[in-house]
Amino acid sequence: MADHHGAADGHVHAASAAAGHEVTDAPASPLAKVGIAIAVLMLVSFVGVLLLFRFLVHVQPLYDKEEPAHPLRDVRVSSTEPRLQPDPPREKAELRRIEDHLLTTYDWVDKEQGLVRIPVDRAIDLLSRRGLPEKTGTGAASTGADSTGAAAPPASEE
Repeated sequence: MADHHGAADGHVHAASAAAGHEVTDAPASPLAKVGIAIAVLMLVSFVGVLLLFRFLVHVQPLYDKEEPAHPLRDVRVSSTEPRLQPDPPREKAELRRIEDHLLTTYDWVDKEQGLVRIPVDRAIDLLSRRGLPEKTGTGAASTGADSTGAAAPPASEE
C-alpha cells in the first residue's frame, strides 16, 4: 500500500523527491471502468427516453378528450387591440390639472355636515398659526376628521 500511496503516510518515493514532482501515473484500469460505466449509463438513459416518448405518443390521445366549453366563453369581451394609452403626455397633463384644481381650490365635501375642502397652502398656514388639535381620544372621530379625511370647517378666524 505504501508503494501506491507514498504521500498518504508521509513517505515520498526517492525518484519523486529527486524529480521534484510525482513520477508515477494513476492506474488506468479504474479510470477506464468509470468511463465505460458513464458511457453505458448515458446510452441506457437515451434509449429509456426514446421508449418513454414512443409510449407517450400512444397514450396522449386518451387524455386529449374535448372538454365542454366554459359557459361564459361567448360572453367574454375580447379585444384584438392592445390596451395602451393613446396619448400618455396629454393624459398626465389632464391628471395634473385635476389634482392641482383639487389642491388649490375651496369646495364643499359635505354641505349637511359643514365639511369643506380648502387649499393646501391655506391649510398649512392655519396649522402653523393654530398648531395641531389636541388629541382627546382615539380614531378619526377624536381628530375632527370624517372617514374621507376631510377636516371640519375651522372656527371663524381671519
